[in-house]
Amino acid sequence: MAKISYKDTSATYGRILKDLEAGNYKPCYVLMGEEPFYVNQLASYIAAHALTEDEKPFNQMVFYGQDVSVNQIIDSARRYPVMASRQVILVKEAQQLKQLDGLSAYVKSMNPTCVLVLCFMGKSIDKRTEFWKTAQKHCEVLESVAPRDYEMPDWIMQYMKGRQTNIEPQAARLLAEFLGTDLQRMAMEIDKLFVLAPENTWLVTTDMVEKSVGINRDFSPFVLFGYVSEGNFSKAQPIIQYFAENVKKYPLVMLISLLYTQLSRVLKFHTIKMENPSLSDKEVGVKMGIYSGFVVKETAKAARYFTFERTLHAIKTLYHYDSLYKSSERGSASDGELLMEMVCRMMA
Repeated sequence: MAKISYKDTSATYGRILKDLEAGNYKPCYVLMGEEPFYVNQLASYIAAHALTEDEKPFNQMVFYGQDVSVNQIIDSARRYPVMASRQVILVKEAQQLKQLDGLSAYVKSMNPTCVLVLCFMGKSIDKRTEFWKTAQKHCEVLESVAPRDYEMPDWIMQYMKGRQTNIEPQAARLLAEFLGTDLQRMAMEIDKLFVLAPENTWLVTTDMVEKSVGINRDFSPFVLFGYVSEGNFSKAQPIIQYFAENVKKYPLVMLISLLYTQLSRVLKFHTIKMENPSLSDKEVGVKMGIYSGFVVKETAKAARYFTFERTLHAIKTLYHYDSLYKSSERGSASDGELLMEMVCRMMA
């Protein structure tokens, strides 16, 4: 079976949500994967909308995997709704269910008046099991995969559109860079933006993001890497100093991780380019799985300063300082001093 990508997850989520909004409920939903955001979104929608408030007391049940058996779930799913057209059974933390294959017989012959929602949080079902093979044929399945870091600005823009609002591209990149790929945290921060924004706001600006999240566009890891990849230490130095004075907000381990992500992308760019010299930057980006023109352009730009050999040297430097950060060999050096020294060696 082909590996599921974030784009596959997004498309499946959109299709399922559209069906739910139209009132088309299936007898069984298997929601699973490393990224809990989409699992929670669909489960919450079903819990909120499948039944009216008057119908819920007798027709909506919530179980937890560690507290319920497969037989209890089946017995509950077999019964008929009370004064309603359907009943809803939500099984949270379904990854903790024992003898999951025991559900296969029910899934093959489901009660059409029951909506069974199985939420596997933080992981996917073992695809060698009988239940997985059965669920693929008879259930609505969502496998939730987290987006990559370079896909986050597009995710943010789509999330904003869902709320009938736009966001400046730079503001989206700033949010993505600072908050990473945790969709739940990202959604919470965006929702907070709407609380603080003026009424009827149709465009979220970079200034609004800075004030809400408490970040500075001029002193961000994204800007730092931009200057480093230009070999411009004079402009990188003030940012490094700012990070050194704000280690709680910009811990060294986080900066090492962000720089490693950027350099790994540059290294992959070089590798594909060396194997396929005739490819354009855009074609190399496609082979890397990057479809954002901005990200491809920035990666190609960084690759001009960070040659293949220099990229390897920089990554080796990151490994060294990551190890140093976690050991007693650092002596009395502060995180800020380690950061300054690390960047100097990367650019040497």
